[in-house]
Amino acid sequence: MELLEAIKSRKSIRAFKPEAVPTETMKEVLKIATRAPSSVNSQPWEFFIVKGEKLDQLKSRRVEQLRQGIGPDPDVPLPDKTRGNMGLQGVYKKRQVVLGVSIFKLLGIARGDQKAITDYMEAMYRFFDAPAVVIIAVDKVLQLSYPLIDIGALLQTIALAALEFDLGTCIMRAIADYPDPVREIVGIPESKHVIIGMTMGYPDCDHPINRLKSEREALEDLLTVVE
Repeated sequence: MELLEAIKSRKSIRAFKPEAVPTETMKEVLKIATRAPSSVNSQPWEFFIVKGEKLDQLKSRRVEQLRQGIGPDPDVPLPDKTRGNMGLQGVYKKRQVVLGVSIFKLLGIARGDQKAITDYMEAMYRFFDAPAVVIIAVDKVLQLSYPLIDIGALLQTIALAALEFDLGTCIMRAIADYPDPVREIVGIPESKHVIIGMTMGYPDCDHPINRLKSEREALEDLLTVVE
């Protein structure tokens, strides 16, 4: 796939075929993605591919914690909850709401249908039943400042590289919401921060949720040119 086509077509995939993704294919995607830029070439990332029984254990634990009402406690601190979900206000909150409404509309979830909303949340904490996830960790000797910017560049590079192999991805904070079970099940040392997770699999193109392409603001509303 041509680069510009990949950038324009990339989107979050939230429904996958059950077909397994070969580990060698995932390794090739990650190998390509390590060409992503990082501050002073520090390359702060470490990867953990999770599939099969271990992934099933992780999904089950996540749904169990959700049902118990255990709030997320990720290694990367959450925004100030006094400012609302994700700490968003104004136009930023509006964009989040538009996304949520679009998802629920595609899934036929009516306002106030708590069971359907709960089912969707559980699907999210099952990582949309993706056949594999990649968890990215950072050594605790590094401060969580510029490495997080580096991880952002890395994630986009993974998402674009995956398209070359007909794979879909979804970058998910939910995978890292409860880092202790991740460390326990995946075997990530206590010396590492669990930063973020990313699903990977072959998209189920027939599922309505994968018709979603989230809106983007017009460049003119975001750009200032100084000459």
